[in-house]
Amino acid sequence: MFKNRVTEILGIEYPILEGGMAIAGNGELAAAVSNGGGLGVVSANPGWSPMDERIENVRRHIQRARELTSKPIGANVPLFFLDNFADLQIAMLIEEKVDVVITSGGSPKILTPKLKQAGIKMIHVVSNVRQAIGAQAAGVDIVVCEGYEAGGIEGSDELTTMVLTPLVVDAVDIPVVAAGGIADGRGYMAAMALGADGVQMGTAFLAASECHVHQRFKEAIVNSSDAATLMTQRILGRLSRVLRTEYTQKMYEMDRRNAVDELKALIASVPPSIVGRNPSPTINGQYRVQMLGDLENGDGAAGQSAALVRNIKGAADIIADVVAEAEAIARQWGALASGARPESHQSARTRSAA
Repeated sequence: MFKNRVTEILGIEYPILEGGMAIAGNGELAAAVSNGGGLGVVSANPGWSPMDERIENVRRHIQRARELTSKPIGANVPLFFLDNFADLQIAMLIEEKVDVVITSGGSPKILTPKLKQAGIKMIHVVSNVRQAIGAQAAGVDIVVCEGYEAGGIEGSDELTTMVLTPLVVDAVDIPVVAAGGIADGRGYMAAMALGADGVQMGTAFLAASECHVHQRFKEAIVNSSDAATLMTQRILGRLSRVLRTEYTQKMYEMDRRNAVDELKALIASVPPSIVGRNPSPTINGQYRVQMLGDLENGDGAAGQSAALVRNIKGAADIIADVVAEAEAIARQWGALASGARPESHQSARTRSAA
């Protein structure tokens, strides 16, 4: 149930991957996920740093992760971030000997030859079947199909994990990892039933004790309800799922009214986060919520699975709980297959979490 193509390719114990998470994926968290048996991933710009310092910022987090674990570590490279520093960034990842690079937001064929030659495994995140087929043709090792339930930037097709996963599984031969709305053993087993070889979780790890986001943001996640997130910036062509707050509700209403100028003005009006070194308005809003805990003046990316995250705990404990619950469900399914009367799902869930 846990040993498959994903664990074999990546050299990990459980096919559970940490999402890229933009500025939230620090080195300590990546190491904790890897030590817990999954694949820890250093994000594209942990904590945020300006462009001329970004490469060294990521390097520091990779080196920190290496200090804390001897297990495989990944690095996230959003392809829409590729710029004049791209070659230097990739050269740094090769120099630091990261085990895996996870790309998204473009064609991975730009990077595949260089990374594969360096012996680095490649994973590409897709939001539809066409992208998955293209990623396979580009030579990546694994695709992550991310459904509309996920936090942060979304695909314009708005496909849900339940529909997207089996379609991608049917379309490609390489391993498929499901993402979006997955935060526990039930989601893991659902992904397996849909044909996936693993899962990627982001929001669940935002609430990990090792994650460097602000405590207030973590508490907002664990206190989430089923309607705790909403989609914003649709009219700007940048679908982004975030926690529902008074600020993001305003963004949502402006989307509904097609008030483009008002929405741009609201985003630009967020108070500066870093004196003298302020990021773009879009990143600034994320920084204020995730790093400063200012939920009233920004938009914090989080997925619908926030409602399933009920405690702040270590990343290894998060993985252990997913595994225990998945094993309990497998036992239930085995009982059903044998014709025996299975215990209630709730009792199995309670025991697995004990």
